[in-house]
Amino acid sequence: MYLRPAVSLIIALLVCSASAAEPLILKNGGTPEKPAVFDGKGMVIDLGTDVTDHAWKKDGDLWTSNGPLLKRKPLAPGQNAGLFIEEVPISVSRDSAAEKLHPERKSRCYFPPATLKPGQMGYTEDGSLYFRWPAGKTPGSARIILPARAGVSCVTIACSNIVVRNITAKYAGNDGFNIHGKWTGIRIENVRAFSNADEGISAHDDVEMSVDGAEIAWNGSTAGGVADVNRCTTSYRNCKVHDNVGAAFYFSGKSHTVTDTLIYNQTRDFSIAKGTVLHRERVEWRK
Repeated sequence: MYLRPAVSLIIALLVCSASAAEPLILKNGGTPEKPAVFDGKGMVIDLGTDVTDHAWKKDGDLWTSNGPLLKRKPLAPGQNAGLFIEEVPISVSRDSAAEKLHPERKSRCYFPPATLKPGQMGYTEDGSLYFRWPAGKTPGSARIILPARAGVSCVTIACSNIVVRNITAKYAGNDGFNIHGKWTGIRIENVRAFSNADEGISAHDDVEMSVDGAEIAWNGSTAGGVADVNRCTTSYRNCKVHDNVGAAFYFSGKSHTVTDTLIYNQTRDFSIAKGTVLHRERVEWRK
């Protein structure tokens, strides 16, 4: 949920490319009568790094990196996945009971390798990353993807009165689509947010935004595939939300609307903060 500084020429480069390995930052909006339009035309923004060929130490379905993976430090406490096996997020598993006994090691106590459940990970004292392969993925038969560094989103919208459409955002270190500020008149259409370390789509602060036609799946946040927070007002229509670590939707803020949407392979459909208004109509949840 971090707003990354602008990257020069990114928009111009992405317009000419069907795929990109750099974040997209949109800062030029239009007017309420004539909003700006950014049409990705099927663009895929993929911020992941394939680390399948790293010199892993392999013990059945428990694999450990040979030192810090790509020299990355352990992730700070948060709600993020730290690794993906193809599309599937691997969650950082912290031992809160151990941290209470060792306050000097707060945020640095992880469940030991022997007790990890499938789809969980942790770090050794030297920063090596260890993980247990998730159910449905056979060790050695799928790609291992390291998402972008913490705080880096695929698409950041930092303006009002803009339509953003036809983009797939994947393997961000933060959100697939991230919006902070007092921006209004934002419309997101026909997008996919897959396998991002935090949320697929996340609006903050006083943002006013509508989403029409999104698939949001395999995102690593323990809050939700979507998490709209603070004082924002958002609406979602014609969406498919599935296989996210947290709920399908997490909402706080003023009010939110979800209509004509399918939710499946989720342990929870909605997580709603106290005092938040949710309007829902024609929402189907298939566990």
